[in-house]
Amino acid sequence: MKILLTGVAGTGKSTIAKALTEKGISAIDLHDVPGLFYWQDKVTKERVEYKPVNDKAWFKTVDRVCDMDKLKELFAEHGDIVVAGTTGSGNQKEFLSFFDKIILLQADSESLVYRMQTRTNKSGYGKTKAEQDDNVEWQKEYDPLLLSYGAIPFSTKGDLDGVVNRIIEVIGGRT
Repeated sequence: MKILLTGVAGTGKSTIAKALTEKGISAIDLHDVPGLFYWQDKVTKERVEYKPVNDKAWFKTVDRVCDMDKLKELFAEHGDIVVAGTTGSGNQKEFLSFFDKIILLQADSESLVYRMQTRTNKSGYGKTKAEQDDNVEWQKEYDPLLLSYGAIPFSTKGDLDGVVNRIIEVIGGRT
């Protein structure tokens, strides 16, 4: 079974994937797979290098894309697995079709902003106000879209261990 933990930045995808691994569940943070996700110009379709964004207008010109061939290679190496990640609208429907179950992690906007401000991710995404504002706005589109695809809504409010144990119940303790 292929299970996706998804949600906008700050919902806890990376933290939860790590905690699942520590509990013996096979889980991968897709953001740790080099070259799997990239930014792409919406018009030219050329890859765009990410740098901390100070102007929300940048997000209107780019899309976050998943390299589907790399995703297929990753899945060929694993049987049952939980993966954490998200992609933009460019190939989102194809990306989502790879999963048997989708869990949509959710948090309120104040928690999202706080988590982005205090995170220590490799890309640095989420540190600028423009990125935080865009992420909060994107959640208003992303969450309803994922729910329309049958994602299971899941609040990440509460202590990490409790959240992880509830997720293990939802996924049936598999992988």
